[in-house]
Amino acid sequence: MRHKKIALFVSHIYGEYQKNLSQGVIDRALEYGYRTEVYATNDGENLGSFSATEDSVLSLPSYNDLEGIIFASGTYAKKELRERIRNRLSALRDIPVIELGESEYTFPHIYLENNATAGILTEHMITVHGAARLCFLGDQKTKEISLKRQAAFEDALLRNNIRISENDIYIIPSDPISEDFDDALKHFTVGGKELPDAIICYNDEYALAIWRAALAAGYNIPTDFAITGCDCLESGQNMDPPLTTVSFPIYKLGTAAVDSLVDLIKGREFTPQTVFAEPVYGGSCGCSYRKKKHTHVYPHDLEQRIASLESSILISARMSSAFSHAVEMDDGLEYIANFASQIDKCTGFYLCLTEGWDALSGRTRQLTEGSSEPAPEGSLMELALAIQNGKRLPVCTFPSGTLLPDYLTDDGDTARIVSPIYAHKSSYGYIVMTFDDNHIQYPFQLIQWLVNISQLLYNLRNRKNTEALSERLEEIYMKDSLTGLYNKNGFDYYSGAFLSSLRKNDVISALFIDMNGLKQINDTYGHSEGDFALQVISQAIRQALSPSDLAARIGGDEFNILINGDSEDAELFIDRLHKYLSNYNKLSTKLYDISAGSGYASGMCRNKNDMEDLFKLADQAMYKNKNKKAGREQ
Repeated sequence: MRHKKIALFVSHIYGEYQKNLSQGVIDRALEYGYRTEVYATNDGENLGSFSATEDSVLSLPSYNDLEGIIFASGTYAKKELRERIRNRLSALRDIPVIELGESEYTFPHIYLENNATAGILTEHMITVHGAARLCFLGDQKTKEISLKRQAAFEDALLRNNIRISENDIYIIPSDPISEDFDDALKHFTVGGKELPDAIICYNDEYALAIWRAALAAGYNIPTDFAITGCDCLESGQNMDPPLTTVSFPIYKLGTAAVDSLVDLIKGREFTPQTVFAEPVYGGSCGCSYRKKKHTHVYPHDLEQRIASLESSILISARMSSAFSHAVEMDDGLEYIANFASQIDKCTGFYLCLTEGWDALSGRTRQLTEGSSEPAPEGSLMELALAIQNGKRLPVCTFPSGTLLPDYLTDDGDTARIVSPIYAHKSSYGYIVMTFDDNHIQYPFQLIQWLVNISQLLYNLRNRKNTEALSERLEEIYMKDSLTGLYNKNGFDYYSGAFLSSLRKNDVISALFIDMNGLKQINDTYGHSEGDFALQVISQAIRQALSPSDLAARIGGDEFNILINGDSEDAELFIDRLHKYLSNYNKLSTKLYDISAGSGYASGMCRNKNDMEDLFKLADQAMYKNKNKKAGREQ
């Protein structure tokens, strides 16, 4: 059965804003009969080279299968990635798109109005609490939003004929520290001589920070002055008194986005919508408030969260350590499966890799294969790991452009969270996760997971490149480039392993092969013909070898052979060698014949000295055979 699908592009899904937004989209989409695929990135997290290929997320959806797309453009910290996504979605002529953000809309959009509320709180302080001097604490990092809230604050003062002095505005610098809020407090209080009636803060985080600075300076809130925030953090609502702030109806924003998207899908005319934030009056502005029951629960929950974060750091460290020891892909997959089982409420975990993700780099291909052409792009994906409801499922390949193999489509309308896997400007694939009852449990520590998995794949690919280079280096050092047999270095190295494999009473044979007439062929027909003749000799040797034998070209026209066998085995080898050369000469159109002299010696061998003695005897036998043959020919 083909499920109707919509996609949500969002960044930093572990944030409260993003979680609530995604949950609103998923829940409302399900009511309309749509499955949601959430494509999540982590731009702006300063992950170094691990963030260099975040736009690979654009290649993951199967756009032809999507009914519509919601683009949460306001969640992207980096303008570059936001614009790349915007441009890609703009090219989709037949797929409706709804955009959520603060400004610069390209698509029909839903607007969250939570800036004008700063003016509503300012008006509240003036009309309800009689405030005459009000201050605004703004933010430099998100200057655009901060200026909108500052403008709403100033408009409210203007409507009430209240003048603003230079001491009434303070902008917190980017990446603030606690001392910045101490400086803001000194600025507002003019050295403690003149106190404001209220400080209207850009957000709850800044409201709580300057509240702490005020307590440290000996002030009491709201007795000495009031403080308000804007985004209704749980921590602010568990203060005593609770923080007066502004609601953040993000879940509602998600449901409204789906409503509008469905209108577009059905061909209805789009009507712009605005979701309005509402003031939340706590006690920090001076209003009466009802004390929350069970206030002891919040500190306990906070301790649990801190413990969970500490645990995630330790898990990430163990994960990194375990992955560093993985030398084969199967080992790495076992580690990933073990850690995936620890993701809370996760019902499905799938690791999908691009065909050829571990292909040799162009430089390595040039050094090992003589080709600098990049590996061809694959048209398949590999389902490398599939865990569903705690059980490992079969792995397989499936067409790229399809999120998961067809046999995994039986999970109904379960929403899928998709995160790309990449590192050092290389895209490896992606992970897909599903959660119990479609409730997103995507925790912040999954960033560490993505980095660790990326690093694992990066290390495995590097290992493959290193092994290819090592094999090529070994080939250069150990093998004769003309014949493909071992050279003297290779023979010296592998003869040790050959001798070590012998049993106590084994008899071995050492053979010495010397090509006849190489100098005459070189002088008469050229060195290329001499090289060809050597290659024919090496092929004759190769076809006469058994798998356990060892052969090498140790000089210009000289070859050493080691056989785990007695004189009878040596005679059989020599017979096969000469028969091959005889048959070759009968069929060859060359103006010369190719032949070789041979000799052998057999005996028990305990070490390399014994082996060298056998080769000396084989050399003598070879010359004796040559002399006998020369005498017969005369």
